[in-house]
Amino acid sequence: MTDVQMERAELDGGIPVMYRDYGHRVRMAYDPAQIDEAAAIALLCVRVPRLVNSLELIRRH
Repeated sequence: MTDVQMERAELDGGIPVMYRDYGHRVRMAYDPAQIDEAAAIALLCVRVPRLVNSLELIRRH
């Protein structure tokens, strides 16, 4: 299983989501002014397909 640590952050315009893949854990930040949480998770799953079946979110707001 891969844990996802998700945070809200002010990101530069045109960069709605940033992530770093550490294998067992993915850290992700999204800018709620540019993208909503559900869309950010969907985008992350497109970029890191192994998360589709093994996603456990750790939210840090």
